[in-house]
Amino acid sequence: MRLVLPFVLPVLLFAQAPPANKAIVVEHAVPFGTVTGKLLLLGSSLVFYDDQQPESSFVVSRAAIESLTAEGATITVQTSEAVRSRSGEVRRLSFRVPPGGDPAPVTGWYAISPAAAKPPPAAATAVPASKTPELNTYQVIHDKRIGSTNGRLLVSEEMLSYESISDVKASRRWEYKAIKEVKHPNPYELEIRPFEGDPYKFKLEGGGMDPAGFQQIVDRVTKSRRNLN
Repeated sequence: MRLVLPFVLPVLLFAQAPPANKAIVVEHAVPFGTVTGKLLLLGSSLVFYDDQQPESSFVVSRAAIESLTAEGATITVQTSEAVRSRSGEVRRLSFRVPPGGDPAPVTGWYAISPAAAKPPPAAATAVPASKTPELNTYQVIHDKRIGSTNGRLLVSEEMLSYESISDVKASRRWEYKAIKEVKHPNPYELEIRPFEGDPYKFKLEGGGMDPAGFQQIVDRVTKSRRNLN
């Protein structure tokens, strides 16, 4: 028997959300070749999402980046301490933007940070694998009025992101303060209702989302409301 726990969270907020952060399609250089994925600019964190092996995704805090440069289509990131990736523990990360892509959003994100203006404090480090900001991923199907798309739902500390692999135009991002209501009638369904834009209904594949995973979303939306008061 499936455990069915209804959750409904109406959240009343009074501010408009800023424009969604960008995701940049890249190839990440590793010793045996390249890995395709996306760079996500999530507030003060730079996230590499590994398309083939989501469990190999990693996060680097902006304060831990010693340098970030772009030469042509290649983005190079030097960190103060090792970051665990498919290459093992490294301090130098290399990404290549494919033809038609643009590395400017990444360099722009770093350029406006305090870390780019002065050396990071001694305590600022790249986040090791055991202490990385949590990035939960779920394989999902997005039901539309006509048809559906499939992809991944990413739950980070700062937002929810739907990255569609079948229709890039269907991808969306919601900062927690932009979410009006979330519903989780059972482990295999999730609905997001933002203050602006259409609601999104998802079917979660595999083991679905357990109550603890949904409660984490609830807590972050509630925290965002308190921060606005």
